[in-house]
Amino acid sequence: MTRYTTTDVLICGAGVTGLTLAIELARHGVSFRLIEKRTTPFIGSRGKGIQPRTQEIFEDLGILNKVVAAGGLYPRLRTYRHDGSYVDSDIAHHTKPTHAEPYHLPLMVPQNVTETIMREQLKAWGHRVEFGCELRHFAQTPRIVTAYVAGPAGEEVIIAHYLIGADGGGSFVRKKLGVSFPGRTLGIHALVADASLSGLNRDIWHHFNDGDMARMITICPLAGTQLFQIQALLAPDDSQNFSADVLTAFLTERIGRTDVRIHSIPWVSKYQMNARIAEHYRVGKVFLAGDAAHVHPPTGGQGLNTSIQDAYNLGWKMAASLRGAGEELLDSYEQERRPVAESLLHLSTRLLDSQKQGGIKRERDVQQLDIQYTDSPLAHTLPERQHGLQAGERAPDAPLLGAGGQSLRLFQLLQGPDWNLLAYETHGKVIDARRGLRIHHIGEQDELIDTLGHFRESYHLAPGQCVVIRPDGYVGAFFHGKQSNDIENYLSRFAIGIKDEY
Repeated sequence: MTRYTTTDVLICGAGVTGLTLAIELARHGVSFRLIEKRTTPFIGSRGKGIQPRTQEIFEDLGILNKVVAAGGLYPRLRTYRHDGSYVDSDIAHHTKPTHAEPYHLPLMVPQNVTETIMREQLKAWGHRVEFGCELRHFAQTPRIVTAYVAGPAGEEVIIAHYLIGADGGGSFVRKKLGVSFPGRTLGIHALVADASLSGLNRDIWHHFNDGDMARMITICPLAGTQLFQIQALLAPDDSQNFSADVLTAFLTERIGRTDVRIHSIPWVSKYQMNARIAEHYRVGKVFLAGDAAHVHPPTGGQGLNTSIQDAYNLGWKMAASLRGAGEELLDSYEQERRPVAESLLHLSTRLLDSQKQGGIKRERDVQQLDIQYTDSPLAHTLPERQHGLQAGERAPDAPLLGAGGQSLRLFQLLQGPDWNLLAYETHGKVIDARRGLRIHHIGEQDELIDTLGHFRESYHLAPGQCVVIRPDGYVGAFFHGKQSNDIENYLSRFAIGIKDEY
């Protein structure tokens, strides 16, 4: 007998995109179901790079410490020449952390480990992934989505306010919507495998045949494990199954060494590189996120990080919409995130072209700290703000002192699902407190003191001005402290308007 159930949001796909969205919805108290067609969790290392902006998101979600403990930094890259000599270099652009940017280097964490940590965090919120549940069909009206799901307990009809397609590059949801997926197939076939092997140093990322796209191969020790991730380009007609013996012979032929031996392969995948982006991210009550909305070459480690940020952008907006915010807010998801995917698609294909010429070092543009939404309809600024931080840009961190003399970071104050209003030397109340908004006063006589001047330096606020920070850590708006009505009107667009007695 078919069961009928209801929920606010149905998420199809429990990779990093679906898990990020689920955690964010859980923090906002939104009811949801997270279904996954696979019967067991993903076991591969695939997307192993966690960029600095994603580290900031993980800090906000409360999982960064566990992610750091489970992985490590990237080792140096050793590029072998044909004569057997080699040169060592750093894979990432080396800078020091600053008061505004506390994370400056990518972390290496196997994707399956990241997903395990996220599932544990979701469980702590009282939710779980429903494995073995397949979305078979769905239909929508202007008010609801009706989804037909087959799972271990039989068939079920789930009625939801929204459906999220986080079901990968071959997305069933995208295809059922009829959303086109323009772009190009890059004509590059590749293998990625997790392997136990001997013969190579674990302190080095080994790179062979640099600049030779027919024979290039990289072998990287996976932090937090005893495995290596092997990436290699394949001939289009290569149909062999890669057992340990076959992969050993393959490596011997490619790198010219007989001392490197594969002992086991817990996971292996062959794929063809694509660069594509969905024509639309939203059709009515249905949204696309992650690889369902865009697929990238693996160069630069952009795919997983972009997918996490899609979900981080969408989650708070969906929660606000369910509280009564207007449709403009949900429309802003595509308006903000699709241009980002377009830009990063160009970046990853440019890095791939660069790698064809030899060279693999990554610069600041892969860190995703400079992504901005300054053209967003959600961005509001003051006419006099011609320079410095702008509405729609990432909110910087800053060291502060509490009134009791305790050291604080601004990111600690911003952590959580709420909006934040930072009032700089306003000398009094700006607006009344309300649910979903935290108000912080910064000044010599206030609850927070900018003793080192880093907050003022990063935010460029004059005395009496305020900045409103969105739940996803971007600057929403700048105001004068006396513009209480304008601030009220701005916040009302996001259903932040219920006054509370504290």
